[in-house]
Amino acid sequence: MVKLGSLQRYSQIRNQYKGTTIVHPIMTGGLVPEDVQRRLYEEGWTKIGYSVCFDCLEGRSSLISKPPITKFLGDIAEFFGGDRAEHTFGCRAAQFAVMKTISSFLKSEGSKRYTKVVLADPLCHYTTAIAAEATGLRIVEPPHSGYPEYKVEAESFRKKIEEIKRETGRLPGLIVVTQVDPYYGNLNPAEEVGEVAEEYDIPYMVNAAYTAGVMPVSMRELHADFLTVSAHKSMASLGPLGFLVTNYEWHKRVFQRSKIVTEWSGRAFGKKIPNIFGCSIGGIPLISAMYSFPHVVERVGRWEEELKKTRWFIREMEKIDDVMLIGERPHRHHLLHFETPIFWEISKRHRRRGFFLAEEMIKRGIVGLHRGLSKHIKLSTYGLSWEELEKVRDAFHEVAEKYAGESVGSI
Repeated sequence: MVKLGSLQRYSQIRNQYKGTTIVHPIMTGGLVPEDVQRRLYEEGWTKIGYSVCFDCLEGRSSLISKPPITKFLGDIAEFFGGDRAEHTFGCRAAQFAVMKTISSFLKSEGSKRYTKVVLADPLCHYTTAIAAEATGLRIVEPPHSGYPEYKVEAESFRKKIEEIKRETGRLPGLIVVTQVDPYYGNLNPAEEVGEVAEEYDIPYMVNAAYTAGVMPVSMRELHADFLTVSAHKSMASLGPLGFLVTNYEWHKRVFQRSKIVTEWSGRAFGKKIPNIFGCSIGGIPLISAMYSFPHVVERVGRWEEELKKTRWFIREMEKIDDVMLIGERPHRHHLLHFETPIFWEISKRHRRRGFFLAEEMIKRGIVGLHRGLSKHIKLSTYGLSWEELEKVRDAFHEVAEKYAGESVGSI
């Protein structure tokens, strides 16, 4: 039996990283503006879980007009170049909805033309593979170029399509491109692959988890049928929250309403959407996204400025002995992956081993490096001011100078 006294441990939880500079690559695009944080509290949205549901008339949060969720989803669709949008339990739920739609399509009228294969980029996020697995689809990947750039070419998708066609007599049921991969921050050729998908008439999904909300993204320009978005990674919002944006051709399938009627009671749930688990987020993540949306729209227009800062930071990091960016050059995204042999060598003789680097940065008020890693590091400086950027740069240089060349006993 749980003793009430022992539960006091939870009331003592504190955020030890409050007030720090965050460089975690999956966090920087999701940092909630201070004025939004304040409004969430002042307006009482934090008081209850389903805080938007007081005036729900139709049993689905996306149909609520007070607050204007329906209008907001229309704006989301327009902003990303689509026709319809629904909010989801994170980007992974949006991907699941697409995969479930394609899986159902392949069991019916799509069965003669397409096979149960998802052709996905070789550095797609694990949730893409899990969504395929959960819906009975098989993942096939074209190759990337390997070390040190790991680039993916659009032509490799065409070659794989032809290979699948020869082997099965049919086309893949879905093509997926992660617009920016989560490992090296490469901007994949999503538009070119979209043209290939269009040529073969294959449904096409772009996973924009790391791009939609930080840089200009239009699913029309990408020739995409589906765009999956992570609000808490790239739209300055609380999580878990995502969006699925689609076109008129597919929206009736992916957002098809429930048809089930229970056998004994005769109940029906005609406003619910099975592919998004009936009804999605009805609390402060959604409100935070609505409050942050003007900020997101404005900052997307400053993407070139952010890219300039990112490239400056790369140059400054590579002034440290043997530190090298892994991924495409010139780099076109804020997610950065560095090879850092100097810190790896220090870790071999440091009593904290690979943990030393993250801990040294925390001492300097910078958080987000993966604990235990020093041979390679991933980070993002998106949204930092030039002053904060210099602070992060200086911290890495200080740590390198502090330990480089010191003996085992002195560390």
